[in-house]
Amino acid sequence: MPRFTYTILSRAVPGREEEFVGWYRDQHIADVCRMPGVIGGQLFRMDFQRVYDLEAAPQWTLMTIYELEGEHPEPIIDSIRAASGSAQMPACAALDKSGMIQAAGYLIAAGGAMMKE
Repeated sequence: MPRFTYTILSRAVPGREEEFVGWYRDQHIADVCRMPGVIGGQLFRMDFQRVYDLEAAPQWTLMTIYELEGEHPEPIIDSIRAASGSAQMPACAALDKSGMIQAAGYLIAAGGAMMKE
């Protein structure tokens, strides 16, 4: 079955960064990883970003990378969105959705240490 990488760039409402990181780290990533089609996930604190040709790009603070397995990523992502905010996947008011980026794709090339097992 095909595998996809699903990446999210997100940030907190100003002044609520600790709450946002705690929720994401301690609750949300595990909730998403329980969803059908989600193989695993990793949460990264952003240390560097550069956005080209945008005057007012958001400054994201977290990057989440999930591995998905299915014929297409969109139905898996749609099921995550449908569960978001439910008892199964509680939301966090500290999440600032403005400028949030979600992207999914499949591997077409790799190099360097990523190639070694």
